[in-house]
Amino acid sequence: MMDNSSPQTGEFYRLSEQMEIDVATLAIQERALIERMGGLFPQRENSFADFTRVLDVACGTGTWAVRVARENPRLEVIGLASQPVLRDHAEGLAQAQEVENARFLLLRFGEKPELPFPDQAFDFVQTHYLHAWLRPRDWPGFLKECSRVTRPGGYLCMTEPEWGGSTSPALNRLTQLSLRALQKVGQLLSPDDRQVGAGVQLRRFVTDAGWIDVTQRTYATDYGMGIAMPQSPEMRIELLMRPFRSLILREEVVTEDEVRDLMAQASKEAGREDFRASRLLVSVCGRKPGGSEV
Repeated sequence: MMDNSSPQTGEFYRLSEQMEIDVATLAIQERALIERMGGLFPQRENSFADFTRVLDVACGTGTWAVRVARENPRLEVIGLASQPVLRDHAEGLAQAQEVENARFLLLRFGEKPELPFPDQAFDFVQTHYLHAWLRPRDWPGFLKECSRVTRPGGYLCMTEPEWGGSTSPALNRLTQLSLRALQKVGQLLSPDDRQVGAGVQLRRFVTDAGWIDVTQRTYATDYGMGIAMPQSPEMRIELLMRPFRSLILREEVVTEDEVRDLMAQASKEAGREDFRASRLLVSVCGRKPGGSEV
């Protein structure tokens, strides 16, 4: 169900609606991700030639969608956001850049992950970080929805993270607690609480859904380092943990005092010259059978 005003009620748990988002930092990270992956659509040499409509599911702050629309003014781009603050930021970004061919909507999945668009409406469907939107049992149905709204010969590209490690024992512990909290609310696709699991299974999901010419690319990123994060170690840890801290406490994985002590220790360890932290991003792209390549 799509909503442009207030959140729906009577829906099951959606992590993406509960997370506390730092919009400014997320926007910086989105820009860095585009550069890290080699552009807007590296699997097709960043070409949107012959496309007419593109759908960006879990569009974040709108960075990718607005740039696609700005660089391809004849293209219609629709972004689906999980929170009003993200939709509003994306709309503001489009207005600031005088982009008129992009629009953003608030999507709340009901009992089934349905996309509110007609059949074969898009040439390309892009998704990011759907492990925060979908329960494990929802993935096959969502892939069917992506196929339904994509034209024959059109594309689907999905990107999911897998948590890496760091040189900070305290940050590693916070990561473990975050995964444990995600497991408690049923958002993990892994058999234990050591990984998110979405990136590991992404290629299988796409292949099983009938997409062809499936490719997979994996990117290593400096999680907590680089231009996407502030110089202050305390602020870096705060921003890294902000989406998960409330979840950890709400699910009573550990006490508030323990989380506070771990974050203080992680800040000290992140301030060392030899601090390193990494994660993996898995991007899988497929083409819908039938028709000609668009």
